[in-house]
Amino acid sequence: MTTNPVVFQILRDLGMPEDEARSQLENNTLDLSGYGGIVGDDTVIAIAENCVGLTSIDLEGCEYITDAAVIALAERYAGLTTINLCFCHNITDAAVIALAEGCAGLTTIDLSGCPNITNAAVIALSENCAGLTDINLFGGIYITDAAVIALAEGCAGLTTINLEAALCACNNITDAAVIALAEGCAGLTWINLAFCNNITDAAVIALAEGCAGLTWINLERYEDCENITDAAVIALAENCEYLKKINCDRTKVSATGRQLIEDIKTRPKPPPLEEGWWMDDGPGPQCKGMMN
Repeated sequence: MTTNPVVFQILRDLGMPEDEARSQLENNTLDLSGYGGIVGDDTVIAIAENCVGLTSIDLEGCEYITDAAVIALAERYAGLTTINLCFCHNITDAAVIALAEGCAGLTTIDLSGCPNITNAAVIALSENCAGLTDINLFGGIYITDAAVIALAEGCAGLTTINLEAALCACNNITDAAVIALAEGCAGLTWINLAFCNNITDAAVIALAEGCAGLTWINLERYEDCENITDAAVIALAENCEYLKKINCDRTKVSATGRQLIEDIKTRPKPPPLEEGWWMDDGPGPQCKGMMN
């Protein structure tokens, strides 16, 4: 977008340095995460009403904004690709559904720490934003298998998903959801399943066999867990040559398995994969098998 004088003044009034404000506007991006304590609906709506072309906005920690602000963005910016709503506690499904319906090209959304988000919001994203690659659902206490399976079926290009439970162990996500991701999102490279107590070796083995480009996986638990064993680590080691990090704290992985994890960290990695390496010429993802 051009340096709209109204929006430029809004940013300056927030305390943003002149050069930073100008640069953000010229690059069609806005990062208001450092001003969360003073950004409210009025600020965001005024921005939406006075400039065009925004493709990315970071509202992390803007705890005072409500659905009204996000709906204004959704109605104004059909080309929005990235939005961070981390710890925007007042946001509900209505805002995310508006984004899904108004911003079909959305690729990245952070809903971590948004306690009011349910399956309905995630399913709307899966149905309307086929190009979604990165979703953060950290602390989503109302998110269940149904939402994750919808993502697996509707967003084949998903590469990053955070399903970590917050504050307490979560039993809402089971092997069924993770196996669906393994079967539907072959390009997955990063997955956080920390404190998802119902996940077992079967899900991790499915990921290992279906997502050969995996680089990072978190299987940490709050307390000792019998569901994750050496079998999961061995499957990851054998199938995921790009793997750099496995966290399995408080699982049943043995000393031998933990040594294998250390070996995985230090072993040579193949050359970087090309974007979309798992896709063939058809409409859906096809795993090309192990890399050279």
